[in-house]
Amino acid sequence: MIKSIKYLLLISILSLSFTACSDDDNNKKDPEVINEEEVITDVTLTFTDQDGNAETYTYTNPLYRTDDYTEPTIQLTSGKTYQVAANFYNNSDPNDPEVVTDEIKEEKDDHFLEYAFVGPNVDLTRTDGNVSTDSNGIKIGLSTQWVAGDASNGTVQVTLIHQPSAKDTSNPNGDHTGGETDAQVKYNLVIE
Repeated sequence: MIKSIKYLLLISILSLSFTACSDDDNNKKDPEVINEEEVITDVTLTFTDQDGNAETYTYTNPLYRTDDYTEPTIQLTSGKTYQVAANFYNNSDPNDPEVVTDEIKEEKDDHFLEYAFVGPNVDLTRTDGNVSTDSNGIKIGLSTQWVAGDASNGTVQVTLIHQPSAKDTSNPNGDHTGGETDAQVKYNLVIE
């Protein structure tokens, strides 16, 4: 009888040790960190000509437009050179506006801008400094120079890519593979 009790006690201890050594805890993963996409309500392009005159054109997401919103039309002069600054904003909460461009600069390895011209003849050069050049030496396109060609009109589409797997600036307008579109806006463009 004592042998039976010892045997049952041994089996109980062994079964407890097996359940205590369960690897369920080892299979638990740390919570996944999610980097929420930014809300971008407005995209601005600010053109500064050789004389220091500046003009800003703002595209607003249709969800955030007011009744007095007018589609922006960029007006350039043929033969002139412009320094162009692209900026992104989250104005969804008027009491707490946010300059998303600051985050893009902080995460420059994860961002890239592309410019697509349809109609107008514009010679674009990327002029980003250190603050918007990624760790591989690729200028992400927040700062550019535009030389306006012959009189023409059409559009320019500006696309902000998040986490592209490759960035290509062999064509200064930019090209990428992979990633997701954070913002894509189209401006009317007239060269006179």
